[in-house]
Amino acid sequence: MNIVEISKILFFSSIAVWLLPPFKQFGTKVFFYFLLLALTDPIVLLTSTLFKINLPIEYNISVSYLLVISLLDKKVINEQKYILIFGFLFIFIVFFLPTTNTQKYIVLLAIQLLILAIFIKTFAVSYVFDKKILIFYLMLIFYQLTIISKFFNVLIGFADATAFFIITSIAQIFFGLFFSIYREDNARLAF
Repeated sequence: MNIVEISKILFFSSIAVWLLPPFKQFGTKVFFYFLLLALTDPIVLLTSTLFKINLPIEYNISVSYLLVISLLDKKVINEQKYILIFGFLFIFIVFFLPTTNTQKYIVLLAIQLLILAIFIKTFAVSYVFDKKILIFYLMLIFYQLTIISKFFNVLIGFADATAFFIITSIAQIFFGLFFSIYREDNARLAF
């Protein structure tokens, strides 16, 4: 089996595994986050297969922004609408102003770091105020770090791209299985 076949197997396995977490997380605070994750790769696959179109990096930026919105508390969104306005304005600028791919990857990386900060905040607040270590959020932090490392590798190329893709994809499949088994509100995952 060559690298291309291994990559295809990992890609399709990842899509299959990541379709499961939204079902498990239904009704939790992170449901829409997992729903967006589940739909992202199948949309890329469908557009490339059916329409022979490769979605641009702006697609990933838009999805990442929606992931941030999905993690925000509804009360915060209702009270601070400028967050949405600023975000949509920013996405509009990235879409229509002439920017290089490097600049777009920097924007994408910044949004992913914001998602990581949201997970770290949730984890830290729970620990500080409730004296609980939330394993679920710890796993989300590690999962997010794999995403960030992939984009960072695309940006600066610190590792062999193919090997790094394979390793992080395998890790992400295991994360997907974890999120398919355990819910965000599972009391057994809080120590």
